[in-house]
Amino acid sequence: MDVQAPLNSTDLFSAKGLVVVITGGGSGIGLAYASTLYQNGAAKIYILGRRQNVLEDAIKTVEASPSAPQKASHVLEAIACDVIDRASVASAVEKITKDTGYVDVLINNAGILGPTNGGDLYKATSIEQVRDAMLQGFGEGGWDAAMRINTQAVVGVSAAFLPLLDAANARRGWASGKVEGEGNPRAQDTSALEKIGADKDDDRMAQIITTASVASFMRYVTAGLAYNASKSAAAQLGKILASVLAPWGVRSNVVAPGPYPSEMTKSRDPRFGTGQVPQGRMGGVNDVAGLLLFLVGKGGAYVNGTVQVTDGGRMGVFPGTY
Repeated sequence: MDVQAPLNSTDLFSAKGLVVVITGGGSGIGLAYASTLYQNGAAKIYILGRRQNVLEDAIKTVEASPSAPQKASHVLEAIACDVIDRASVASAVEKITKDTGYVDVLINNAGILGPTNGGDLYKATSIEQVRDAMLQGFGEGGWDAAMRINTQAVVGVSAAFLPLLDAANARRGWASGKVEGEGNPRAQDTSALEKIGADKDDDRMAQIITTASVASFMRYVTAGLAYNASKSAAAQLGKILASVLAPWGVRSNVVAPGPYPSEMTKSRDPRFGTGQVPQGRMGGVNDVAGLLLFLVGKGGAYVNGTVQVTDGGRMGVFPGTY
């Protein structure tokens, strides 16, 4: 390692020039992702969600920030998209293909709570009450919806965007196709980097980031059984994708947030005791922004197949597996 090389945080943790797609980008952590990328030089940010008006309002909020770049019109764009509808996802892919022709980072962030039976599980005073709590929300609008949006969509959306992620690699000079064999790294024509204004040592490959949850690993049920189960599956899929897509040059990482302000947590007290969240609070925009810029920036190029936990220490004080 050349320890005398320039180590500039602005270069290492920057979204400059990136094209990013965020599902569930209209609120909560997804909107924080969008704001982070917008303020740090992303070339294009597509936020996807079911409700066009919510997405457009979210864009106005981000663009109205005093910290917003002065000359960055049309960087943020809303696309109405249902992540569990293959035709809807295909339509979004078609539009982005026509617009930019590539995607550097895909963020699978869409999610729902599902049946909120966590509280009833612990309040139960008879085995029948435990039974009834466990059976809450079975059916189309409960468990089924949670598994389809929180888990199945990770596969469906990731698959649909693979050609655009591959195109991003080609734009950065990476050889296309499947590369296998010991001692046989994927070749990169670094002259392509100069053409797109990237540094000569920028060897980032395209990336999928999946937002799971600390509930993926906790045995304690805060929201509901379906949420823990579906987010656990999402985290596992994010890790599996890193292995499956390794020969194809597409990275996959997982973000596992603890309590953050969102539509799903708005009814909760934002203060926590040391036995709940040692940091004593919900996560904030600084917490998620720093983590995202690490993952998408040049400083995160060597990160693949990981789970990044951002929970104020919550997972350390609850029984779980990680």
